[in-house]
Amino acid sequence: MLKAALGGLYVRQAGSAVRRALAFRRNGDPNAILDIGTGSGCWIIDMAKQYPHAEAVGMDLVPPNFVLPPPDNTRFECDDANHGLSQYFPESFDVVHSRCITMGITDYRGLLREAYNVLRPGGVLLTVDCDMIVYNENQETFPDANEGEPRRSPGAKAYLDTSKWIKEMGETDCPWDERGERVVWVPLGPWTKELEGDRVNRREFIAAQLIQEDFAGIGRTLRPVLVASGNPEETVDRWIREQEAEVREMKVKIYMKVSNIVSLHPLRYALT
Repeated sequence: MLKAALGGLYVRQAGSAVRRALAFRRNGDPNAILDIGTGSGCWIIDMAKQYPHAEAVGMDLVPPNFVLPPPDNTRFECDDANHGLSQYFPESFDVVHSRCITMGITDYRGLLREAYNVLRPGGVLLTVDCDMIVYNENQETFPDANEGEPRRSPGAKAYLDTSKWIKEMGETDCPWDERGERVVWVPLGPWTKELEGDRVNRREFIAAQLIQEDFAGIGRTLRPVLVASGNPEETVDRWIREQEAEVREMKVKIYMKVSNIVSLHPLRYALT
């Protein structure tokens, strides 16, 4: 879904920086890419295919389930990012990527510092997160529910502070060379006028459909976590039924906000 929404493996504004970071090295050292919280592994596999000369590393708590063997320049490691990235040598990666992992990270600001340490000079940090708050058709937040919100993990809203933290790090001991942020609004289902009729943007239409399917099943996926957090099972099941019905029927027009932050490890060139 995010690949369709972003128009590629990362936002267009990051393209030149990523290509420079992953250009062949004159000293013969291999380029390297790290995907933190790799999940299905699809992002790091696509990057491995696009940059076959680079070592592509996917890290997560469990290994992906592959339909086809991954490229030879790809490897997957089982590890918990909450324990940091000290297993990797400093300045050992040219690109570090994380996507939709803040809810599972207890100290996301600390993880950003770890990412800085493992990036080579001129390396690129790519962070992508979907806002777990839904927005109305005017891209405004809905009023809070009367019965309150489910309990949240410590990192549930960390993405809101990511840009600020990176800026503050740049003023202390982690001087990021340049930062850029781009927000992409994706409708939850093909309900917008731009996605109706014959002349529609096919990529945006597919992204809207995919995020609708993802959201329709997110309640069932999160059920064990919601129950384990102390919410009554009957309440959780009601949340799930109501949430799925709203997503399928599209009676409420909803946008999802995808935040993309690009940060460069110090080297003298500009992000275009």
